[in-house]
Amino acid sequence: MFLNVQFLEAVGLIFGMIIGSGIFVLPYAVSVSGIVWGLITAFLAFLGILGVHLAYGEIVLNSDGLHRLPGYAKKYLGKFFGVFATLSQILGFNTVLLIFGGLGGIFLNILFGGNPFIWSLAFFGVASLLLLFENIEGIGFIDFILTMPLIAIIIFISFLSYNGGSFQNINLFGTDRFFSFGVFVFALAGLAAIADARDIFRKKDAADSGRLLKLAIIYGTAVSFVLYLMFSLGVIMASDGQVTKNAMSGLSGILGQNIVKIGALLGLLSIFRSYLALGYNLNAMYKLDLRLLPAIAWVASLSIPIVLFLAGAKDFLKLISIMGGTFVAFDGIMVVYILRRMRNIGLAKNRLLSFGKIQQYFLIAVFSLGIIYELIYQIF
Repeated sequence: MFLNVQFLEAVGLIFGMIIGSGIFVLPYAVSVSGIVWGLITAFLAFLGILGVHLAYGEIVLNSDGLHRLPGYAKKYLGKFFGVFATLSQILGFNTVLLIFGGLGGIFLNILFGGNPFIWSLAFFGVASLLLLFENIEGIGFIDFILTMPLIAIIIFISFLSYNGGSFQNINLFGTDRFFSFGVFVFALAGLAAIADARDIFRKKDAADSGRLLKLAIIYGTAVSFVLYLMFSLGVIMASDGQVTKNAMSGLSGILGQNIVKIGALLGLLSIFRSYLALGYNLNAMYKLDLRLLPAIAWVASLSIPIVLFLAGAKDFLKLISIMGGTFVAFDGIMVVYILRRMRNIGLAKNRLLSFGKIQQYFLIAVFSLGIIYELIYQIF
């Protein structure tokens, strides 16, 4: 299985979609919630996201044609839900690309100096050009090639942080016990890559493609979660109670400026990979679900995040929390209802998970509580 190139490409694609900007705000989010509630919300987010990833994998595996979530919502739930999902995904995807571009400029500035604003524009430009010429197999291959050094850098920084830090720097209880939930949901979300991973196995028979897709989803999500926990705890231990919002700047006094630059390289690699995977998915949604011409779809994928960036939307921590707690949560609930509909009418023949009422209610409850929290404490 691990020698199967297609399987490795699919794992790399999902892992590359998940590991992104969220990793750098997780230590701060956990410190705000405290380690006890931080771990509780982390596991709730992991169980919820893994369940939704597998549910969405079953949806795309048992559906004909090429769609993204809005297309499936329209097909199985009706036009209203299709329009709602389309608006939610377009706004959500562009917000995430905006976050990636802004942080990309910050990390390039740490590495090379200069103006972060100009570096962000350069980041947008290079990533957009690659999206113009790349296909999903190429993006999956890039993800796989970069996966090993990315994991190595995360483990390296985590090890140095554990070695140079202290357990005394970990607070058991923070000031906002649920704050980290939305950030973990955002950081773990890789729904956009599931349909692309299915496309990699398109030439295999249904049973084999289902088995490989299920394993790719589990490995891609679980490995990301373990690395997140390892990195978050390490940074908190090494930050001497002063965890910064972007994680790395708070480590310079303990681990040195060179480690900060290694962390910036980690950030650049992870964000670049995620930008390609998500940008490809957004471009595909414009073409497949909105029926835009390829050139118009590419221009839309390129221009909207840049316009938002130029308009001054740069509070990435708040954007990440809102994204995870609302838009990603809405998508998760939508996936539950789509798969429930497919199961009820007998279309989900190749199944990836048990999907009883308890599991359905658990997923709906977890994401609904996240939405309520974000609406009360972050938006209003």
